[in-house]
Amino acid sequence: MSVGVLFTQGLVTGDPHQVLGEILEQAEAADRLGFSAALTTEHKYSEEYFGSPLHLAYAIAARTQRVKVGTAIAIAPLYSPVVLAQDAAMLDQLSGGRAWLGLGVGYLPVDYETAGVGWDDRAQRFDETLRILRTAWRQERFSFADEIYRFDDVSVIPKPYQDGGVPLHLAAWTPGGLRRAGRLGDGWITNALMSLETMTAMAGQYRAAAVAEGREPHVTSIRFCWPYTSREAALDAFGDTALAMARTLFDYGAITDLPGVTSSADITLEEFVKDRFVFGTPQECVETIGRFRDEAGVDDFLMIFRYPTGPDHAAVLEAMELFGTEVLPALEPTVAAV
Repeated sequence: MSVGVLFTQGLVTGDPHQVLGEILEQAEAADRLGFSAALTTEHKYSEEYFGSPLHLAYAIAARTQRVKVGTAIAIAPLYSPVVLAQDAAMLDQLSGGRAWLGLGVGYLPVDYETAGVGWDDRAQRFDETLRILRTAWRQERFSFADEIYRFDDVSVIPKPYQDGGVPLHLAAWTPGGLRRAGRLGDGWITNALMSLETMTAMAGQYRAAAVAEGREPHVTSIRFCWPYTSREAALDAFGDTALAMARTLFDYGAITDLPGVTSSADITLEEFVKDRFVFGTPQECVETIGRFRDEAGVDDFLMIFRYPTGPDHAAVLEAMELFGTEVLPALEPTVAAV
């Protein structure tokens, strides 16, 4: 089991030049502290997220030595498949084989409207894109024809540094998406705020689909994270911003497993700390991670320390330092004993 970092910041975080520089500093900290990955995400039309995740991943790759670099997630249907294959291969070469590509269909029509891509055929477009990526990386030249895309005798140059291509991990939270992850992906990525109960059920569906396709299942869980030594200070730094982000994602339609909640105003921090956030003292964080590992079978984690509206950069670096020095080392003997 490994633990990486996922960056979810945008215009509302502050001046973009400054915030992007802070992301690079956080990526360098992740590399130094022993985190396994420093990944980016996107929406194409949102002040809460930047919209060019691979470009940012190139910069992270140039500033780091060990961590995996890439996306969790990029909205794959919004890209030309051959261009996406080239860009990901270039990232893999630049990083010396550290590229890791998390892809999803997306859930906001405005992303598609902004990119000028049709919404209704997104699932077919996603399916074809995944097959094209695999083929482009493994064959010197290839042709492809299906409902959406047609390519005749083309080549992706350069090929990825990693034999067989860049790993593809697929985000999903519908039955069809979970089956697709099992059929076409190297792993499944949860969303950031599904409950442990929901994750456990979906992980079971995904694993069954992967095994049926002869694939080794792999579950990556995205979690909001805040370790602390003072609960009062943690609530002050983390509580309001995390609750605001949870409410925003509920309004976006990204949280669907809150029975009885009809308005984002009904959401409380206590609800999310209970079985959705990794929040607490270092030992409590270790115990929470262990519950997700043991009950949902999570293989890897991606932690979000900073949301679009906070906490501030200095507090994030402090939280990452605490996690890296007190949580990560405590996970190692626990994992070795399993």
